[in-house]
Order: sequence, then structure tokens, then C-alpha cells
Amino acid sequence: MKRGILAVLAVAACLPARAAAPTKGFVAADGPRLVIDGREFRAVGVNVPHLHQIYLGTWFHLDQFYGTREKAKAAAVEAVEDASRSGMAFIRFFAGPGYPIEAHRLYGRDPAAYWRGMDELFALCRSKGVRLIPCLNVASFHADAGEPRGAVLDASSRTHRACRSYVRAFVSRYKDDPTVLLWELENELMLAADVDMRGDALLPRGVYPEGATVREVGTREDSLTWEMTQRLYRDQAAFIRSIDPNHLVTSGDAGVRPEATSRRETFPDFRYRDDSWREHLANELAAQPEPLGVYSLHHYGPADPGPKGCGLDALERARHTARAIRAAGVPLLIGELGQDKPTFRSDPEARWARAYLDMAEAEGISLIALWVWHFPWQPELTLDGRSHPTLIRRAREFNSRHAASGR
Repeated sequence: MKRGILAVLAVAACLPARAAAPTKGFVAADGPRLVIDGREFRAVGVNVPHLHQIYLGTWFHLDQFYGTREKAKAAAVEAVEDASRSGMAFIRFFAGPGYPIEAHRLYGRDPAAYWRGMDELFALCRSKGVRLIPCLNVASFHADAGEPRGAVLDASSRTHRACRSYVRAFVSRYKDDPTVLLWELENELMLAADVDMRGDALLPRGVYPEGATVREVGTREDSLTWEMTQRLYRDQAAFIRSIDPNHLVTSGDAGVRPEATSRRETFPDFRYRDDSWREHLANELAAQPEPLGVYSLHHYGPADPGPKGCGLDALERARHTARAIRAAGVPLLIGELGQDKPTFRSDPEARWARAYLDMAEAEGISLIALWVWHFPWQPELTLDGRSHPTLIRRAREFNSRHAASGR
């Protein structure tokens, strides 16, 4: 896409003239605030979901979007460098091994090379002053193990052993590295709570390596109830904290479903009922138990309808939810902030996202990650340092006021 000269110059004028300062210090919770060495830390970052997979050459769609491993790795480097140039404080990425075929390409065949590549990626981010939120995808190891999703809660299962092995290796490797901002468990897992998977399609055969055990149709054992999801959060967060006392852990949740109460009450024979606004807020507060140290929500707008009958638009629902979480005394991460209608591609001014950042700054939200950065899989939502200069400038202003304690 051709971009106007004035837009390019506007962004170039606000780019730093020197290399980014290295990150320092570990983030701790002080009630609803995040602090580094006693000073409050708040920041805007970005999502590059496939970051390590294009850097390591394992992404399933690599050939389609990049052509070669060399070009994919260069794209990963550019995404990090552009985040640094644009003043973004951190990158959130999906840090699990990936689909079974992706895991087989490197992690399963040569784990030493896999971790060397991850070390290189961390060193790149460290050198550019960009922190990381690795989403460890703890509920995604069952496919490669050929077992139902619920096996992650069974300590005798292959799924549980594979998950623990990966998480232990990852967390142990970077537990003393302030490049890690937070550890995240999974992406949007609570949205799957009390959803009966019996008879539903699972991952297709094409994402498995030859000879793998393929389960293409779900069973009841692929379902996770509310209670099972909370147990997973408690167990995994406690396991990570037993290895790494330096970093807080967040769930990666988007939030709860608008009908979460009726799902919980009627599973598996679901009978739909919309939650009231009071029920919805109560569910949001209850969904992410200790020892999780940071709440996680994902917000898209302005078209997201949310719970029926609450009388609030997407921005005001986000505001009231943030206030409730702040009153609970827990910091808040907006792990994904995106636009739906209009999308970023059709709104170069990113009006709703900028209004959200205004609200987030006023309400004391700690961390916000824009969705999405340098991600060709979703061109309608993709941002870069020059695509939306007004939004990038707004994010930089936020960080200049609130993220200095991390430098």
C-alpha cells in the first residue's frame, strides 16, 4: 500500500535518534499497580503472535506468506526493530511449540537448536529495549500427544509430561532475565470453558507430521469446565512461580462469555441464558484465581455487542470492568486491543483504539498490547510503525509518561 509522504514524515519525526535503552528490573505487583524498583510501570506494546516461529522457520504458513525461511527470519527481525523504533515497550507472542507439525520441525527433532534460536531472539529483543510476554500455550500440548485436551490435568498423561517439560525448560532458561515482562499461560482459554467438544471438529490432519496420532473429532474429554480451567490456572501458575519468583504470571484470558453462568450451570446439556451485567462482572472477577498475579482481558471495538441488556458500549464496558478489577487490587493487562468495525485497515486514524488508550490512561490500566503487528495472516488488523501514525504517536506518548521505570 502506498502511504502519504506527510504520514511517513510525521512518524519519522518522532522516532528515537539513538538506540533503545536496555530493559532493567523485574515487574512486581503493588495492589492494582505494576512497579519496578518501587516506581509504577505502565506500558503499551504490540502482539506479534508468530514471532518465534518465523524467526526459527517453523510457522505452518511460512511458505505462503514469506516464501523462504530467510525472508521469514528477516521479517521477525524487522518486526522487533520496528517495535523498538516506534517506541513500543513489549511484544506479546505465542511461545509454545505450535501445531504438531510445527513442533516436529525443530523442537521435536533438535531441541538444542530450538533453544539456541530462542536465545538469539531474546538477545535481539534485549538489544532493542523491547520486553516480551511469552504465552506458553499450556493447554495445547494434547494434540501432539494424541490425547484429549483434558489430559493436561492428569499427571500421568503424556500431555501433562510434555507440558511440564516445555514450561520447565522455558521458564528456567529466562527466569533471571528482565527481558521477560510477564509469563502468560494460554490464549483465551476461559472462552472454551463449559463448551461441550463432543462431536466437534478438532485440528485437521494437515497440521500433523506423517505417522502422528490424529484425533479429528472431539469427545467430552476434550472439554474443559470452569472448574477445570481454574484448576489449570492455579496449578500452572504455582508451578511457574516455584521455578521463577522474579516474574508475575497472567492467564492470557480474553474474558468470560456473555452466557458464562448458564454454561457453568447446565454443562454439558447447555441451555442458553444471557448473564446480567452484575453476573458478568462477578464472573470476570472470579475467573482468574490466585496465584495469577495480573488479570488479562482482550478488547475489540467498537462493534462488539458484549452482554445483552447492560446498556453500555464496548468502551464503557471496558472502563467499568477495569474499575472493578482495580477495586479488587490486581493489575490489568489488555493482552489484545484491536478494532473490529471499522478495522484498522479501513480506519487509518484508529479512532476507537486511541479513545481506548485515553480511557486506559485515565483508569490506571497497566499494560495494553495492540493487535496486531506485522502479521500478514490478518491484513485488516495489521499495524506497523508507519501505517497508523496517529495511533503510534499516542502509544509513544503513553510510554513516555509511564514506562520510563523500565529503562
